[in-house]
Amino acid sequence: MEYQNFIMSQLVFKFPFKTKYFEQDFYVSSNNFSAYKLIESWPKWNEKWLNIFGVPGSGKTHLSKILEKKINKIKIVEAKKINDNTISNLNNLECLIIDNFNNNINEKLLYSILNHSKQLENFVLINSVKPLNQIEFKLKDLKSRISSFIFIGIDLPTDELLQVIISKSFSDKQINLNPKISDYIIKNVERSYDKIFKFLKDIDDLSLSSGKSININLIKKVLDK
Repeated sequence: MEYQNFIMSQLVFKFPFKTKYFEQDFYVSSNNFSAYKLIESWPKWNEKWLNIFGVPGSGKTHLSKILEKKINKIKIVEAKKINDNTISNLNNLECLIIDNFNNNINEKLLYSILNHSKQLENFVLINSVKPLNQIEFKLKDLKSRISSFIFIGIDLPTDELLQVIISKSFSDKQINLNPKISDYIIKNVERSYDKIFKFLKDIDDLSLSSGKSININLIKKVLDK
């Protein structure tokens, strides 16, 4: 499949242990392939409004940062920081990204933002945990506007992708990891990109500071933190 070619092509890059949103550090697999391809295809979207939804740490913000580098007049705003100034700022933007949306902003304000964006023919990307069309908005006109979005979900990382991430991380350090240890990590680490990258950094740091090779006991210490 096409997404498998993306995985193989990304193996030449180092894994990110810091929150740096470079495109080459975004790992594409079956669970995020559709969202990635849509971001890559901008501005050739069927609709100008996009809702990417998925659990925290699934890569929504990372995709937003990739899109940010493609557009000159673009702004990323945390949902909790949306205010009346956001509406007036739309006049100077080509795209507005609302990150970490969880129905925590005024519905009338959101409706006004979408309404003005429609008039300006601006692009809008909203990142959320739940798809917007599954949120119980009270404002009828807002529900109508929400129906104009493209909805793309990101699933939890697959075992296959976790195996690729773990194997490449250790092989980069010339560490031959016992398959049983790799399987143990996959079974016990939290299914989140942020968590797996943090775990890999923490286990590497602990191994270096303690002078011990990576084993189950060392892994348990990191997981129990």
